[in-house]
Amino acid sequence: MRLIINQQESHTQVATLAELIAQRNIPMQGIAVAVNAQIVPRQQWDSHLLAENDNIMVISATRGG
Repeated sequence: MRLIINQQESHTQVATLAELIAQRNIPMQGIAVAVNAQIVPRQQWDSHLLAENDNIMVISATRGG
């Protein structure tokens, strides 16, 4: 399946958002994920099914001041 992740094309066979995050070794803490410009709540990552050409944005919280 073709996905766009943080503006880069990627090909994968995962089915859910949680599987994608695990496959890419993305730290679970301090991130938010949007699929097609819609934030997906963390409690829905296991059940959120991905589709061909989904546009996924992974946003990391940063510290600073």
